Amino acid sequence: MKKLIAASILFTLTAIEANRLIKTEETYDPIAQTGDLIFQTEVGNSNAFAIQVATLSVYNHVGVVVKEKDGFYVYEALGSVKKTSLDNYVNRKQTGSRFVVYRHEDITAQSQRKIKNYLKRKTGIPYDTKLSWNDKKMYCSELAYKAITNSDLNLADPQKMEDLTLLTHVSKIIPSSYVFQLNKDENIVSPGYLSKDNNLKKVYQNW
Repeated sequence: MKKLIAASILFTLTAIEANRLIKTEETYDPIAQTGDLIFQTEVGNSNAFAIQVATLSVYNHVGVVVKEKDGFYVYEALGSVKKTSLDNYVNRKQTGSRFVVYRHEDITAQSQRKIKNYLKRKTGIPYDTKLSWNDKKMYCSELAYKAITNSDLNLADPQKMEDLTLLTHVSKIIPSSYVFQLNKDENIVSPGYLSKDNNLKKVYQNW
């Protein structure tokens, strides 16, 4: 019953978001820029689902777009911090090739260079299953948040774990999740929280 309730909550959130989105461009590639934040919803991953339930978010993954000499890539924390070609990123089977892109309103060529340099420095860092706020390990939305703020662009302050009231119930709904093991005093930025930042504007979606 509890899993059914959680699934119902998430289905409702997804339906609301899908209904709210209006397609802006036929394809994303022509408008892609370094520093774009690209959000996905992966289906079939219990920990990703737990994050969605705990944060009331449609999204459970985010990466940062970077233009390089041979094309566009997405830097993401997935297993470790790594870069994935934009084409491979957006066409993952678990996501149905659906994604949403946000861009900082004040981004400049200088901040784009800083974002790119920051992400290259963090490449290879292990994924942080405990969602801590230090840089020894990193999770996806932490990487995206810090890539933006370390380029001198403003974002809202992180939340605290204790602010996410559903965290205490996730372990009962999804026993395999690591979410309930987290430090409640830690800073946290979820994909959903990041997508709602007032400094970001939506530039593309294909839902």
